Amino acid sequence: MVEKYPPPKPSRDATPESGLLGVDLGGNHIRIGNVEQSGNLIALRREPYSEQAIQSSSALVEQILAVVRQMVDEHTPTSPIAAIGVAFPGPVNQKTQRVLSLPHLPSLAEIDLHEEFSRAFGVPVHFDNNANAAAFAEMSLGTARGIDDWLYLHIGANVSAGLVLGGKLQRGKSGLSGAIGQMRIDPERIGDSIQLETMVSAGNIVRRTRDRLQRDKTSSLSRLGAMGGFTYDDIITAAHGGDDLAKMMLQRTGIFITMAIADVISLLNLAMIAVGGAPAGRQFLVQAIAAEAQQRASEEALKDCQFVAAELGAEAGVIGAALLANLRYRER
Repeated sequence: MVEKYPPPKPSRDATPESGLLGVDLGGNHIRIGNVEQSGNLIALRREPYSEQAIQSSSALVEQILAVVRQMVDEHTPTSPIAAIGVAFPGPVNQKTQRVLSLPHLPSLAEIDLHEEFSRAFGVPVHFDNNANAAAFAEMSLGTARGIDDWLYLHIGANVSAGLVLGGKLQRGKSGLSGAIGQMRIDPERIGDSIQLETMVSAGNIVRRTRDRLQRDKTSSLSRLGAMGGFTYDDIITAAHGGDDLAKMMLQRTGIFITMAIADVISLLNLAMIAVGGAPAGRQFLVQAIAAEAQQRASEEALKDCQFVAAELGAEAGVIGAALLANLRYRER
């Protein structure tokens, strides 16, 4: 039997008043939060990337360390930091703790950022991808409490998954499991397969919608496009406002995702698919994924599987990163 994760509790050298820091590198912002040992988030900050950080690896590292240093300095007098967890929008080798790739940000593959963190702050540090971090937060505090076999889907600047079997995150040989964005689909069913992420990441949803507007000028998004462009959040807002094109683009996004995960549902007999990413967009994706799964997954497996929106919001990666850092430290 696979050993399940125990409830969060203080690190070996932590006092009851010790806290944790969680950092989540999003598509446009660095989120950082002070998290209690129980998982309660007591402070959250969001800082946009500087122009230099978007262009330079060294500047990105400098900004990340500076943001963490500021939070450490603010909270150490009242709540000493016991461990720091960082969630990245890309794969992290769990053996080396190297960040292998990042969409839309400079590469950190040649930088031992984990060593720089350890040296700078002198506390245990753990790196993970953002889907695993958010999945762990949902296991601890959210919609997946008590669920042993399930999949967390992250749809944002990157596309990835946190796979939980037997109550434990599954990482694969080097910790690279969950890379559903790299799975290949044939969206047009013409024998031409492409990576899922090229269709369903936030940026690519915007791209597909912009291309569609060349043929459909009736959408409210046309006005935004004429005024300089729109974002993934704008598409979601338009869908909530009843815009047919926006709703269709989110529905097609759900269909593409299901092309990649339907066989996973059948193979692993999952109890739940939890959809993360932008909270306001989850309901559209859940509906589309559930409907398409009826056409693609086995009938028996679908009887066991529920499709839900993840419960936690943008803070999930921050909380999960912090709790995973605490867990990894206790396991040593």
